[in-house]
Amino acid sequence: MDETTKKDLLKILVDALGQGLAEQESNHEPEFMKNFLPIPEHKRVLDPDTLLILGGRGAGKTQLFRLLAFPNGRGALADVTGVDKLSFLDRTMWVTGYGGERNHGLKFPSQESGEIFSDTADVLDWRAFWLGLTLGSVLRHIGDFPGSNVFERIPSEIKKTLTDELQLVSVWVPMVKKELEIISFVLDKVDETLIKEDRWLFITYDELDKLTISHSKLAIPIRELLAFWLDRWRRWDRIRPKIFLRNDLFAPEFLGFPDASKLQAYQIRLEWQASWLYQLFMKRMANSDARLLQYLQKVPDVISKHDPILGYIPRSEERVYQDVIRNMVGQFMGKDAKKGITHRWIPNHLQDSNGRIAPRSFIKLFERAARFELERFDLKQLPDDRLLQPTHLQGALMETSIDRIRELAEEEYPWLNDLKPSLAGIEVPTAKSNILAAIRNTEWRKESKVPASDSDGIFKVLLKLGVLETRSDGKVNMPDIYLYGFSMLRRGGIRRPK
Repeated sequence: MDETTKKDLLKILVDALGQGLAEQESNHEPEFMKNFLPIPEHKRVLDPDTLLILGGRGAGKTQLFRLLAFPNGRGALADVTGVDKLSFLDRTMWVTGYGGERNHGLKFPSQESGEIFSDTADVLDWRAFWLGLTLGSVLRHIGDFPGSNVFERIPSEIKKTLTDELQLVSVWVPMVKKELEIISFVLDKVDETLIKEDRWLFITYDELDKLTISHSKLAIPIRELLAFWLDRWRRWDRIRPKIFLRNDLFAPEFLGFPDASKLQAYQIRLEWQASWLYQLFMKRMANSDARLLQYLQKVPDVISKHDPILGYIPRSEERVYQDVIRNMVGQFMGKDAKKGITHRWIPNHLQDSNGRIAPRSFIKLFERAARFELERFDLKQLPDDRLLQPTHLQGALMETSIDRIRELAEEEYPWLNDLKPSLAGIEVPTAKSNILAAIRNTEWRKESKVPASDSDGIFKVLLKLGVLETRSDGKVNMPDIYLYGFSMLRRGGIRRPK
């Protein structure tokens, strides 16, 4: 393969993978579908009894939330994951209860409105808030409902405000609070009608971290949303929620939610296996450009099928992605297996201490490596059909680690930024006492929302997050996905390429 062809493929690869963030995904439905990969973990999402979909940052919650907004997306998801519910889907209605404004043109209350409202809101105020948003979402689709004359029982002023002015929380919450009884009655009647018609109404929620500006103020509204739906779960048979929520926002220590244990049977967690991550990577390649598809097909039987909605779907068997990576990077990360077998080295260095890998980090690793290759292109270092050098994957790992810490500290765990200078330069594995000393010596800012009052408590949080792990010899280690972001060291670790 000549230099021009390789450079062209690298440019296409950067473009294809550069939209790894949910916020950057295309709004164009066909293109979005071709980037989306249904995995076995998605199988229960369409189940009416699945209320809560949990996942860490970058686990794919928002992509799945967006998929459910598209009829073709729901059908493709049911088909590919083997859910025998296509006839069931024909009897469903899906409305957005919160989130996804950029994609669906909806206007929900702003963060500023939520911040001001939260200063004085009590439990009943938040119940009125969520009931009002539910009704407002339903009213936007009133023409789709059988027996919609039941909505005539709602005062016209409330209907108009919730339909046209849903952003004005201070206006409609007092109105809803005053008419709680009649609004609940109307939604009860909607549920009864859905039962008679053998239909379902699903209300989806995402981006709940955007409810307020202050992270600390999110606990009460999220807790009340979950409490609201637990209560309605027993009351309604055919009105069901799908709540997409970050793991940290569902943590018991954050919510203080006594009934959270009741949600265990109604929740799923989005966690990815290495084979699915490679399948996602190859799917983005295959559906982005005919030249990348042709490049992938140098490996026999790499494509499992072509779906009219989801596009080309690669196989997930290790044999397939092993051959793809061997062709693209080489079999080993060095001269031999001592430096690592490439297709195993990649997930091993991207996983946290709990074994979790964020799809966003996986895609970013290849995107950054392709960028490095273009910036330092040397055909002599890329024999045969290779596009990436192991050294550039190593450099991309460092950049991906820095990005991962930045993502986590941005909103979820701002206290990680305070901890970075204290941990910088520590070589792992190290004695636990060294980590505890670094934590004690950290200067915490008031706005950092430190999760515990002492070093032992913070250490336990870091273990739970997968940032640290305790080895069998008692020493403490940090996975590479966090190591370089914290500027920590490892003897014999990878070196940044020049």
